[in-house]
Amino acid sequence: MARIPYPERSAEAVDALPTPLNAFRMLSHAPDLTGPAIDLGMAVLGSSLPVRLRELVVMGVATHTDCAYGIVQHRPIALHAGLTVDQLASVVELRPEDGEFDELESTLLTASEELVTQHSLTDGTLGTLRKYLTDRQLVELITTVGYYTMLAGLLNGLGVDIDPVGEKYLGLGRSVTETS
Repeated sequence: MARIPYPERSAEAVDALPTPLNAFRMLSHAPDLTGPAIDLGMAVLGSSLPVRLRELVVMGVATHTDCAYGIVQHRPIALHAGLTVDQLASVVELRPEDGEFDELESTLLTASEELVTQHSLTDGTLGTLRKYLTDRQLVELITTVGYYTMLAGLLNGLGVDIDPVGEKYLGLGRSVTETS
């Protein structure tokens, strides 16, 4: 149960979503922030990072911020993007070495952890990421971590109720098959 009540009316930007997620309903207490937060979220979903990699990062952030809402909400999206049940379990249970991830995927999980816990990347992590990602994708990666960390603070801090509707967001953002 949420720690404060949801506003009686959601901000206008919430009405444009496929479903009025509790995260943005709660954010509607600050209506001037709601539209820009949704716009940034849609931009993150449409970034040049391949969907599979983005969802791996989102699940890593949700895990390292102890954000149950993010884990539940993004699980169907991550599965649709090609992550396996075993890979998701290895991320959520903090045992990524069991997920059979390639070097880039493993480094993305490390980067997510470093950015959430240390607010920076080690030289080694950045060097490996630069082997695989363009500068644009690197900036989008860091922005994705920051966005979902910000949401986790709102969701966890106010005990926002979990919406079991992640599947309604499967078609948003880049195609699952797009890789660059």
